[in-house]
Amino acid sequence: MLSIRRFKLGRRSFFRRFLSAIFSLTCIYSLLLCYEYLNKPYHLISAINNENIRCDFKPSTSEFILNYKTNSLIENQPDLTRVEPTIQRIRSLLEIIRSKEDKYQSLLETFDVFNMLNPNISLKPYSIESNIDEIKTLYNRFIKLMPDNKTIEIDQTFIDYLRKISNYLLDGLRDKRTNKFEVECVRKPVFVLACDQDYFDGLQGAIHTLDTYWSDHRIIFYDLGISNEQEILLRMKCAQCTIIKFPFSSIEKFARHIGDLTTYGFKPFVIQDALRRYGTVIYADSSIRFNSNSFNPVVIDNYIRGFAARELPGHYVSCYTHTDTFTWFNQSYTNFDNIYIAEAGFVVVTDTFLTRLIMKAWLTCALEPECLITFRSHTNCSRTSLNKHRYDQSAIVIILSYFFFQGNKGTWSDKKLNDPAPYDMFTSIQRSLGDIVRGSFEQYYLSRKKSS
Repeated sequence: MLSIRRFKLGRRSFFRRFLSAIFSLTCIYSLLLCYEYLNKPYHLISAINNENIRCDFKPSTSEFILNYKTNSLIENQPDLTRVEPTIQRIRSLLEIIRSKEDKYQSLLETFDVFNMLNPNISLKPYSIESNIDEIKTLYNRFIKLMPDNKTIEIDQTFIDYLRKISNYLLDGLRDKRTNKFEVECVRKPVFVLACDQDYFDGLQGAIHTLDTYWSDHRIIFYDLGISNEQEILLRMKCAQCTIIKFPFSSIEKFARHIGDLTTYGFKPFVIQDALRRYGTVIYADSSIRFNSNSFNPVVIDNYIRGFAARELPGHYVSCYTHTDTFTWFNQSYTNFDNIYIAEAGFVVVTDTFLTRLIMKAWLTCALEPECLITFRSHTNCSRTSLNKHRYDQSAIVIILSYFFFQGNKGTWSDKKLNDPAPYDMFTSIQRSLGDIVRGSFEQYYLSRKKSS
């Protein structure tokens, strides 16, 4: 009996120690997992979809980009048939912009566009996420206005910086990035829409899709001439909408053609005004129908590139741009024969160093009829005899070509299409985020919607 009792006591003691050891190991393992989680760099936090999470993240990308090692073939495939960023081209562009600055700066400064005569003073933060210190540092590192106030000096390292940006973005096409830019959180995007009374029913369709995919979204609507009844309806049924009257009169003092909406000169001003207020904006024409809320990859990549559009494969810039527009930029149409034109009706824009340069150039072109409209000019394209000009689209793609290297030629899919350019949203996410649906009107969406 005694031996049996001792055996039971021994067995009980063994199981106590065994269970205690298992519990201790479990605790240690849990602590290790917790430590690993807390020290793991964040790639994405759900602040983009959560109104209650405050995101004060101020992205700093220059060090990351300068240290990035690429897998891209762009460094090994120079393409002499297409323009690319060079010291000479960037200098030429900035000197053109500087030559127009004295004429337009009094207007542009009302939109918080910097002055090249005093960039350190005129470069101001647009929002809480604007890393104005990095913007100023990069500007002073790469760009210098000479004492004659006309000549621009560009540092050679600017081209290296631009090449690394393009390589990083192009590596995203086939998920070949050797390192990813990490963020603590992503601020919720602001959607920017604009139209006059003739496109108000189309606008309702755009709002409908935003209500579907972004139930708590914020819309900044620029009134290009809607009726009083339409404005009342928008205020009653769209609580998330902020209405801003487009300042036609102040701009038309400098450029009368801005009032002609068919030239789309208003669009860069709408985007710039929203950008200076909110820091990151998603601009869409009234014909855009959103089909996703997966903008996170585009917004994150925009901390690096600043400007994202969507190219139109098979549609080339030279076929949709008057030759006089190329002349204004001191460029030849022949070097754009194999560069795709991009949409300007659906873009994501974030305040960065590059965006400050891109928007200043786009706004200046929009004010110049010789750049934007080119009344007596024509296209020169071997692929078609159609004489089409895309105004804002033509200008923005030419400007983007100064700062981004193109993707490799004829390597995307079995259709022998060019790889998307670095500024194409497709480099960030390989799916459509919205469709252009022209002539699709929803006349009664807002009137039938329950009051917000």
